[in-house]
Amino acid sequence: MTEDVRQLSVGQRALWLIHRLAPESPASNVVHGLHVEPALDPDLVRRALTAVRSRHDLLRSRFVQTDQGPVRVVDPDLPGEVDVLDVPDLDDDQLLRRCKEYGDRPLRLGQDGPMRVALLRRRTDCVLVLVVHHIATDFHSQRIVWQELAEAYAALQAGRPVALPPVTGNYDDFLAREQAAVSGERGERLSAYWNRVCDGATAVTLPSDRPRPPVRSFRGGAFSQALPDDLAGRLRQAAAAAGVTPYSVVLAAFQATMYRYTGLGEFTVGCPATLRRGRALRGVVGLLVNTIALRASFAADTTFAAAITAASRQLADSVAHAAYPFPLVQAGQRHQPVVRATVSLLVHQHDDEFASARHPFVGHRIRLLDIPYDEGQFDLSATLTEYHDGRLEAEFGYDADLFDEPTVRRLAGHFIQLLRVACTAPQTVVSRAAMVDETELRDLLALGTS
Repeated sequence: MTEDVRQLSVGQRALWLIHRLAPESPASNVVHGLHVEPALDPDLVRRALTAVRSRHDLLRSRFVQTDQGPVRVVDPDLPGEVDVLDVPDLDDDQLLRRCKEYGDRPLRLGQDGPMRVALLRRRTDCVLVLVVHHIATDFHSQRIVWQELAEAYAALQAGRPVALPPVTGNYDDFLAREQAAVSGERGERLSAYWNRVCDGATAVTLPSDRPRPPVRSFRGGAFSQALPDDLAGRLRQAAAAAGVTPYSVVLAAFQATMYRYTGLGEFTVGCPATLRRGRALRGVVGLLVNTIALRASFAADTTFAAAITAASRQLADSVAHAAYPFPLVQAGQRHQPVVRATVSLLVHQHDDEFASARHPFVGHRIRLLDIPYDEGQFDLSATLTEYHDGRLEAEFGYDADLFDEPTVRRLAGHFIQLLRVACTAPQTVVSRAAMVDETELRDLLALGTS
């Protein structure tokens, strides 16, 4: 029987290289969990998972190295088991830690493929954990998998056949688009744009707890924290007042934090941009995002309002050129890093969380679990998530070779403080803004007098 061999995208090749360099690292594992009460039926979960995997060939592919380079092999016999782990005596904190431990286990892309699923069962409830390697997924893909899994489970639970809408495209469609973006006159124009953005630029490099090692281990750490209740509303108001998107305000505050930490007048940070354009790719599961580099410029008198306007302009220009793969941008800079720190804003709509009574898990109470997962691909990755009820949560991933968690937590606090200033007092000069709140200021003053 002839193997079904497919090519990798440029982004997938970059992630494959990381995997080859550090096969035991979970730095590219994307981990999400759903708490369900009463507990789900393991057999129905297995059958629902099989139905979902049958629709998306990336989820049933093995990734292997050949003499011609890395490829993926679509394998209809790839095991799609669900690990059922009985943990009847764990409390909520212990259960969350066990979920994170499960997510931190490396994925064996050549043997088991890019996906692993577990059902952690207590006496009356459970957590369904999905771990997918970034080589096969992105934020929107995770939405698709969860929604389809829930709908397939609901159909099986009701004794109906699984009848999900057909997927209109596939990942090979994206590969064709990517090839068009890197070849011919269009590829030359896109390459020239990124050369102009990155020429002479410095990737922001934060003060670290340890020297940068000569060889990266891709060990990551991560934590998350809720932002003050009022900040989401203030963020929306500030964006509306400035005539920009909320992400432009978040980006400006992040860039301001980097400026205050490093003193650099010009530097680059990164953000993920979706490449899921058009109806054909709407339901496709795969790596359909690209990192884009944003070049910030600060002077001693730059205000937050000016930084927000500049961030909005940077985003508009960069997103228009986002189709050119970031690894090719990086390759053109002669081994000088283009991006060391990234920031993103994710917005969960109602259907992302199967909110209210409309969710497909009929007869079950559900909630998404915040399971921080390691991000060791960049020095620092900040991700803000806005939920449908207005809550803002921030997750910070970091390179554990460079930073200890307390260092990143302190930076996170400074970022949140500067985000508040950007939202409430945008005419404030960035270089003069207070980076600490009143509580931290009192603590610092107390240290100085002790």
